[in-house]
Amino acid sequence: MKVKRRSFMTLLETLIAVSLLSVLLVIVFGFFRELSVLTQMSEKVQKESFQLRYVETRLAFVFERIVNENSKDTRKFYFYSQPPNRNFSNSPSLVFTFDNEVRLNPHLSGDVLARLFVDLDHRLCLVTWPLHVEQPHQYMQEEVLMENVVNLNFEFYAAPEKITNKNATNPGNQQSTEQKDTQPERDKWQTEWSKTHQQMPSIVKLEIQIARNPEALERRNLGSQVETQSMIMNFVLPTSKNPIYYPPD
Repeated sequence: MKVKRRSFMTLLETLIAVSLLSVLLVIVFGFFRELSVLTQMSEKVQKESFQLRYVETRLAFVFERIVNENSKDTRKFYFYSQPPNRNFSNSPSLVFTFDNEVRLNPHLSGDVLARLFVDLDHRLCLVTWPLHVEQPHQYMQEEVLMENVVNLNFEFYAAPEKITNKNATNPGNQQSTEQKDTQPERDKWQTEWSKTHQQMPSIVKLEIQIARNPEALERRNLGSQVETQSMIMNFVLPTSKNPIYYPPD
């Protein structure tokens, strides 16, 4: 009579199977880990891109509806820059009026006064006040456009006057002493725009410096170095005194 022998896995075969399974699991989990990292990086890039596009779109909306100096007889006109103020900002700020169109809050509908600046919490903010109420600060609205902003710089460009005399050379820059106090220099970029100009520039340029390592902003006072990237935006303003003029060839 033949006795059937049962076959069992030896210890060596078991170790080999466990080793192969471990290698397979390491490969699978490594793949999913890399996929998760790539997903997080993609979401971060998409979020940053969306934020930049939002800021550009929002500011384009504002500057397209800005109140220019031609309307100051019937509407209040303000457009000037201010130096850093330690009470609310370490960067320059821009004050202007624009048409906010129709809003849920009737006090903030129509023409409003606005300030664009970076607050002490490193946020790019647009603050608006109503123009036609007794206590406008009660209705102040603060809109955060971007976070982790290190600095904000402005540049202003006033286009030269239209040349009517072909023999004239740069007539826009020939200004008297009194005119220099009230009128900006033509065909030149300036880092400040005085309230005494009583007019707008033709182009305003914004340089926004954004922190690449936001965690360093909290340790900035301890000497931590903040790595930044710059975003530059240019907006053509609906100015009435200095439109951009392209002379004929």
